[in-house]
Amino acid sequence: MGYHIFLAGESSFDTCIERGIYGGTESKGSPKSEQLNAEVVSSFSGIKEGDLVLFYVKNKGVYGLWKVTSKPFYDTTPIWKDPDQTFPFRVCFEPIIRRFPSPIAMADIHDLRDRGKIWTFDLGAMTRKNHHPITTDEGKEFIRLLLRNNPIFTETDATPKPYVPSERKPLPFSLESDKQGRLRLEGYLNAWFTRAFAAGKLKELIGEYRDYLNYVPTSFNKVMDIFLTHVTTIDSVDILHKFTCMELKTGNATEDDLNQIIKYENWLIRRLADGDSEMVQSILVGFDFDDKVLEYQRKRKMIEERRVRLIKYRINPQKTDLLLEEIV
Repeated sequence: MGYHIFLAGESSFDTCIERGIYGGTESKGSPKSEQLNAEVVSSFSGIKEGDLVLFYVKNKGVYGLWKVTSKPFYDTTPIWKDPDQTFPFRVCFEPIIRRFPSPIAMADIHDLRDRGKIWTFDLGAMTRKNHHPITTDEGKEFIRLLLRNNPIFTETDATPKPYVPSERKPLPFSLESDKQGRLRLEGYLNAWFTRAFAAGKLKELIGEYRDYLNYVPTSFNKVMDIFLTHVTTIDSVDILHKFTCMELKTGNATEDDLNQIIKYENWLIRRLADGDSEMVQSILVGFDFDDKVLEYQRKRKMIEERRVRLIKYRINPQKTDLLLEEIV
């Protein structure tokens, strides 16, 4: 089960709750539109049925709580009042547990950030995109505050006018490549991994995982392509024992890309792992790797007995899937 925060204006939020549906923005008319849409697709690809949803409503606070009832889909049927935007990347949801009429104030959110209780929720990032996954532990903090603010139990109301899509087209997804076989858009490489994690795949490569987030904000104005937590349940006790950070490149991964993933690694060691470097594994994915990257991997493994894992991707002959190979 994952946790997600959706961004909405007050009037759009009312429509979302009335119809039980949320939509992501589609970019048009810009040279970067294709890449931006691919990034929205990759973000929505991580949402699955049963996940829990909160809303950040501008100038109001964070509201909850709803449960996702559909796979993400593409649909341009007009629902919202904006004549220029249909918000076609969509997911349906319903209220769960109880009513929470009193939202979480932003002052409480900032307090949690100051105390290190939440770290992936970044208001600056939220104003630039409308869907934001958070970790399970952060989700529990939000629910705790909702319960604190709403101590009297009240049954949930049914969705007034639930939206029933006439046709649920799958989210657009492309493995289009150049002549060398490299993916054109990094957003779809991210979407491929996020879809795989949502389906519970790649455990033989990554290990058992619980949370998987993409485009995670960091304190040095860069976003981590993919972040995972690794939790094992022993005798009904959840034990968090590892984190994974991933940097994705559609072409050759360079020394700069290597430096970037190492920066993420060191940041996570300090912030989340209490200085335990063995708790963080770093993975650099690319079509190929520059010689300096390969040389660094060999030397680090020999000197530190640690390494950045390097994984090559290839598009399969049918152009329907990706194949992965780790360089050891």
